Amino acid sequence: MELFRLKTGKIMLKMDLLSVLERAFESNGMSLQTDDVVVIASKVVALSQGREVSLEDIVPSERALSLKKTRYGLGREDPRFIELVLREADQLIDGPMLLTLKDTTFIASAGIDRSNAPEGKAILWPSEPWEAAWKLYEDMKARFRVRRFGLIITDSQCQPLRWGTTGLALSWAGFSGVEDLRGKKDIYGRPLQVSQKAVADNLSSAAQILMGEGNEQVPFVVVRGAPVHFNSHKPDKKSAVVAPSKCLYSGLYGSALKGYRPHQ
Repeated sequence: MELFRLKTGKIMLKMDLLSVLERAFESNGMSLQTDDVVVIASKVVALSQGREVSLEDIVPSERALSLKKTRYGLGREDPRFIELVLREADQLIDGPMLLTLKDTTFIASAGIDRSNAPEGKAILWPSEPWEAAWKLYEDMKARFRVRRFGLIITDSQCQPLRWGTTGLALSWAGFSGVEDLRGKKDIYGRPLQVSQKAVADNLSSAAQILMGEGNEQVPFVVVRGAPVHFNSHKPDKKSAVVAPSKCLYSGLYGSALKGYRPHQ
């Protein structure tokens, strides 16, 4: 398996993402090939959707003003940013940090980012990431005339009790992002009972190494030769998420998600 970075210039608000990707292939001397998986940073998808917000336009609510929350332990957060998180998050988790539930994922600040954004601006997570992935996948098939390939929209995520970030696949299209291993045999012939492989998340983590977190300007990574199962049907996000009652970490968040339904 090989990974190739597609370096670009700055991607601005509401730029046509398909055209940006096409120019990135050309300027890096590459082309989309059959069985490639293209990993795309969620931030450029959000920018193409116009998901940039000016904090000066945000009026904090009483709740935002009262919350003594912080991002990553860096001191009390700007109430305007807290207000934005409250608007975007599905649920705010108790504790001193801005930990939220957003689109069935535990993520800091509802995925909102102020890094690699203009001063005073914040970039939200993409709207409807599964629909966005499917539309871009269909558009890429038509533009590049390649019928079998995969696509991932990715962001970085912190892991509990571990330093550093790993990749998180917000959505994907063109392949099976989760491989069900239940029923297959281990090396001693015993059938696996619960194992499922997070293929899209693993590829996202590999791509994050090349994308970086600073000024690298690498919003696209091409994964070539990945051992994935390609398909052409519209993906269903139900295949990516697990009900809170069946989650390995359910004991940590207790009743915080009581009544939460991940497929709604």
